Amino acid sequence: MRALVYFTLKDLVHDRWRSLLTVLSLAVVVVSFLLLSSLSQAYLVFGRRTQASSNLVIISADVIDPMESSLNDDILQAARQASPDEILRAFPEIFRHMSIQGKIMQVDAVPLEDMTASLGLTLVQGDWPFGAHDVAVSQGAIQITPWHIGSTISIYGKDFQVSGILRAAGNNYASIWMNYGAAQELFGVKRGFQVGYLQLQPAADPQSVQNRIQADPRIATGYSVYLESSLNDRYSQINHNLLVMSVIQAVLSLLAITLGMYNANSLSLTERSHEIILLGIVGFNRGRLRLFLFARSLVLTLGAYGLGWITALLFINFQRTHTPINIQAAPLLLELTPATGLLGLALAVGFTFLGVWMTSGHISRLNLGGARK
Repeated sequence: MRALVYFTLKDLVHDRWRSLLTVLSLAVVVVSFLLLSSLSQAYLVFGRRTQASSNLVIISADVIDPMESSLNDDILQAARQASPDEILRAFPEIFRHMSIQGKIMQVDAVPLEDMTASLGLTLVQGDWPFGAHDVAVSQGAIQITPWHIGSTISIYGKDFQVSGILRAAGNNYASIWMNYGAAQELFGVKRGFQVGYLQLQPAADPQSVQNRIQADPRIATGYSVYLESSLNDRYSQINHNLLVMSVIQAVLSLLAITLGMYNANSLSLTERSHEIILLGIVGFNRGRLRLFLFARSLVLTLGAYGLGWITALLFINFQRTHTPINIQAAPLLLELTPATGLLGLALAVGFTFLGVWMTSGHISRLNLGGARK
């Protein structure tokens, strides 16, 4: 075994430029796998950000981002009339995604009494945004900005002061909350509001109320009614589909190691057939030749995996600091976990073995010393 290791390393050093190119090409494959796996893990974590709620929400039909929705007061009035005994409160929400001081933020505005009573927001510091120039920000926003109580935030060229810090669950991770009247003055009233909230009576059945409101002809023609948690599940399903695609792409990217090793070994056997026949003369049979090729390929794969791991880690650290990914103002945090690393390493070794095994046809056609099998 010691002789095999020595011979393998010496062969790699002798063929160092091709070995280096092989390592670099495989490292690109490894980086692709690790980044796609990190993206898959980020989608998985992001999809868990849901909150239980019995509220109903109304948005325009066939929109993915609620920011594209547009409603007016007549829609809320129609909902109230469709199920008057089950609806406790009906109120509008203005909803925007905006780049504020270099960060993607979710800007929300509802009447102040509904902000404090209906949306599951908890004031953890300071005051609610009572004034026309006050805003409250979520804890998630505080974590990714230098803001604090008293900070000034410019939105649409108008300055607002942070009056409070809120705990906001679900998809409200990085959010700024203002009074509804202040948002109407800031954004105008031409587009109306984006989301209609319906807070139900405690004894009401959300599913039956949803069906009743959705069947109203004034709503059915252009609007969709969701249970708030189901709307979150809708976005979670989109993230799940992206997760599945990322996993498939990650495995396919690593499968390229098999083809890379097959091509490298086949080329080496073809170009060095004379030397390999001499190996047969000195005692190398086909089994030992396969073992040598696997050892050689394994060293290349491990070198490529280490280089790929370092490159992916540096890229992720740079990305999280300088170009963070946000979905609906919530961060999509890439991370290389030990589990991802071990899984990728195991798959890489397995695909390396598969690539060596695929060269069996080339090996069987070689005449190793004229007789040895």
